[in-house]
Amino acid sequence: MSVLNVAIAGFGTIGSGVAHVLAQHSEHPDAKINLAGILERDTQGKYVQSWFEKNPELFYESPEQLLEDPEVDVIVETIGGSGFARELITKALQNGKHVITANKDLIAVHGAELMEVARKNGRHLLFEAAVAGAIPVLRLLKDYLQVQDIQGIRAILNGTTNYILSEMESNDLSFEQALSQAQDLGFAEQDPTNDIKGIDARYKLVILTYLITGQWFTPEQITLEGIDHLELADFEYAERMGRRIKLIATLRLSAQGVQVYVLPLMIEKDDILAKIAGSTNAVTLTGKYAEDITLIGKGAGSLPTASAIVADLNKVQSHPEPFAPPPVSRELAIESMDDISFRHTLRFEVRDHPGIFGHYGKIFERLSINIYALEQLPQYHRIGKEGEETVIFTLTLQNCKEGLVQEALKEINQADYMLKPVVLLREIV
Repeated sequence: MSVLNVAIAGFGTIGSGVAHVLAQHSEHPDAKINLAGILERDTQGKYVQSWFEKNPELFYESPEQLLEDPEVDVIVETIGGSGFARELITKALQNGKHVITANKDLIAVHGAELMEVARKNGRHLLFEAAVAGAIPVLRLLKDYLQVQDIQGIRAILNGTTNYILSEMESNDLSFEQALSQAQDLGFAEQDPTNDIKGIDARYKLVILTYLITGQWFTPEQITLEGIDHLELADFEYAERMGRRIKLIATLRLSAQGVQVYVLPLMIEKDDILAKIAGSTNAVTLTGKYAEDITLIGKGAGSLPTASAIVADLNKVQSHPEPFAPPPVSRELAIESMDDISFRHTLRFEVRDHPGIFGHYGKIFERLSINIYALEQLPQYHRIGKEGEETVIFTLTLQNCKEGLVQEALKEINQADYMLKPVVLLREIV
């Protein structure tokens, strides 16, 4: 393919970033990628207005005009959402156009369906930018590593949550303060639900799991816990244990199947992921032969994401025929979280009451759970209006299965002296 003609659908933060990168590349005498058109309903938006004023001929009047344009080889979809974007991608592939997208939500939920449409029509559907922005993790899995040699992934896949956790730890900010600061700096949306609940990271883990196993799992199949329940007491305890708290997306292959979850975990301070601060993303791939490879970089933003999209454009330009799907060596089932073992730390906030520890001890003894450590946090003790004392303490359990701990918590959380449900932190040992 001598010159690749590209149209951008959606000209917001990411779409304008792609146009900017392509404009810079077009100044090179050997440029082989040409911006041929733009689809954007609001031509007076802050990202698009100057482009419309300078190059009105680039703009399509309707999606149909774009889809029927015989000069366009590739459509870059940066609209977002799963309604119109899904329809546009489907029709583009059916009309013989390659598609590149950064739409992680759409790919995670409808990837199997859209990849099948792409294969039937002999077109590329590429989504490097959907996971970890400028970090070329999908490219590494596709082009360099033998995916059958990958044994696991541990990753920080959401910059907003990593920024919040970093600020809570280093600057003693409450969750609410750190979130507000992230919103002021533009790291967090005004509705941060997808970030702080871990939903965004789970979408990305679905895509990574597909590339490694060749199987599409639904997001709902992946265990998820966000960070909005964490408090400063959790970070103080982690500090004394020589740990940091990070929201980690994990995939581990085993003889039984695959373990896959997104959870806040306590990890040792000398672990490379523990050292990732601010809004940075990182992905550690564990290979049977390559051992650990860690990629670090910006996981979001206009130009980092645009660079990943342009990298996919270069792949289409140099290799017009679609790639084969990841190999499926065996059908894998997701292991039940109940059967996965962690070292659990439980934070209790209780109304001071005789016999509390005895009550817990009986529950743990019945379930054959051993206590590893007990620590009270006197700096968080409070005296209520009627002289009633609120006590905060932590119990760390020896390595045991998640299901046993959850069974214990169902009973513990019903006690009348409990002021809040137990907050649970896990560590892989």
